[in-house]
Amino acid sequence: MSAVQPAKLLEPRRGGRQTDQRAWSTLERCRTRLSLEELPLPIPVEEWIEGPLGIQFGFSDLSHLGDGVLGAAFVDGPEILIDEQILEHEGRCRFTCAHELGHVVMHKRVQEHFHDTKTGVTFSTNKYERQADRFAAAFLMPLPQLERAIVRSFDDRRLERVSCMHELMQVTTESEWLWRYRVLPAVTRAFNVSLSAALFRCAEIQLRITNPQSLMPRRLTQRLLEPAEPDDNVAAVQVIDGRPKYRDLFTAEGEAS
Repeated sequence: MSAVQPAKLLEPRRGGRQTDQRAWSTLERCRTRLSLEELPLPIPVEEWIEGPLGIQFGFSDLSHLGDGVLGAAFVDGPEILIDEQILEHEGRCRFTCAHELGHVVMHKRVQEHFHDTKTGVTFSTNKYERQADRFAAAFLMPLPQLERAIVRSFDDRRLERVSCMHELMQVTTESEWLWRYRVLPAVTRAFNVSLSAALFRCAEIQLRITNPQSLMPRRLTQRLLEPAEPDDNVAAVQVIDGRPKYRDLFTAEGEAS
């Protein structure tokens, strides 16, 4: 089993590295037990909970556990139950499954069971819920595969890799354009996750450079959850020589390619 993720450009931010590694080790356990050469995408989280991980799993009405309970993890079983009301929301369902798996894998000595009532991915202040969110994001969007998906989102549109990767870390019109129209659509499609899950994952990783910072600035996350306005600056961005550029009223005619 591989102990280190084979990612070249990206790494977990400080504070999330151990959780990221636990998710990777769990993925590798599944892969080796199923004799797979590579991880399949999207990660078949429901099948792997029951299959190679041997955890009891099912969908049920969880209203008896409390109002709004969407998922439950019984770590001593171990058993994971997901409320049937979120079956129609595939991305939310997959993240909830992986979140409960995180509790089973990481929190056996914390408490016997966890009940989660969240309606979406949050930047929780609760230590164990945040760890479970990080585990879920890392399990569904493994770093090496995420790295390839981001680079491919540039290559497919003939964007210059290095400059675009660095642009992602800025709070600029061009960065928002890259995230909104290139990177995030590629990530949500490749890993079959919700937009909020993709945002959470990208805010929790960083580029392997001197003095690294979050790949996605926190100031952009809320903005990217909201629909773009037809007349905002992002709509005026065009690709020039492989790089996104905001074209305002003073941009010279004929400059765009």
